[in-house]
Amino acid sequence: MASPDMEVTPSDLRFRFQINKQLLATITINNPSNQRVAFKIKTTAPKKYVVRPSSGVVEPCSNVSIQVIMQAQKEYTPEFANCKDKFMVQTTVLEEAEQIEKDTFNKEARKDLKEYRLRVTIEGPAAPPSPVPEANEADDEGVAVRVSAVPPPAPAPQLAPPSATEPAVDPRLRNAVDNLHAATVENQQLKAQVDRLQRERDELRRQLDIFQLQSGAFKTGASASQQVITARRPQLSMAIVLLVAVVAFLVGHYMRF
Repeated sequence: MASPDMEVTPSDLRFRFQINKQLLATITINNPSNQRVAFKIKTTAPKKYVVRPSSGVVEPCSNVSIQVIMQAQKEYTPEFANCKDKFMVQTTVLEEAEQIEKDTFNKEARKDLKEYRLRVTIEGPAAPPSPVPEANEADDEGVAVRVSAVPPPAPAPQLAPPSATEPAVDPRLRNAVDNLHAATVENQQLKAQVDRLQRERDELRRQLDIFQLQSGAFKTGASASQQVITARRPQLSMAIVLLVAVVAFLVGHYMRF
């Protein structure tokens, strides 16, 4: 079975070079026939490019787009100006229920296998704008100067001209700033209350320590007084006994007479 001619575009893949950026190109395969056609994409620089999808099936009277992504490059090398990278699109006819197998694109097994070769062109990075105006640019500037020399008409008065010094502020940004200010004020108030509570706690702790010291001193003094009274009780008892004995002796002596 002869393979139909496929329309593979473009014949030249062009990439506009940019440092540290992936470059994208697209290959389109159009199948104008009434047969199912399998395709496979090959390249001479597989490490530099990513092909999505690299193989597949183009249904009858339809087309498929394939993305070719060039990996990001760190610099523009001299060989890019004369790039020798190439791509090849292989196509072959599939039966009604046939799927892509390992030998689908084998030249010996597939006599109807066709190949389409694509070149790669890498265009250099865009040149920076020239600081010196060209001749036509200078003429345009001269015309602009002459035109600007004519005074413009006076603008019509406006009832409420917009203020140029006050840029519009996003309401969401203003709301966020207000919420932040309110949270800051509330945080300062809470911090002041915490400081006041800590001072009150320290004062209560100091008063409790003074009370405990005074209570201990009072207990110590009471114990010492109790000990002195207890020690003096025997002495007072003996004195009373002696006093009673003397009084009894005197009373008995006087009663004899």
